[in-house]
Amino acid sequence: MKRRPFDYFKDFYADTAVFGSRAATLCGLEFYGADKVLFASDSPFDPEKGVGYIRDTITVLNSIDLSMEDREKICYRNAEKLFGLSGK
Repeated sequence: MKRRPFDYFKDFYADTAVFGSRAATLCGLEFYGADKVLFASDSPFDPEKGVGYIRDTITVLNSIDLSMEDREKICYRNAEKLFGLSGK
């Protein structure tokens, strides 16, 4: 290995599927940065068949002081980039 194992983890992407945990979302953003986090919700695996986790994830993201640019990255721009989709 040319780098420390820790440094390879920085190459991964993470998501916001943490069951509505604000602390976990903050931890992921702190470690990976807004450029490597994607919106996710573990839908439909919540008691409400998906609606609850989506709502909770949006509530958590809205509670965090993010720039509009970082919010857009998390919500869709990072996915566009990762999957080679054209953003307009």
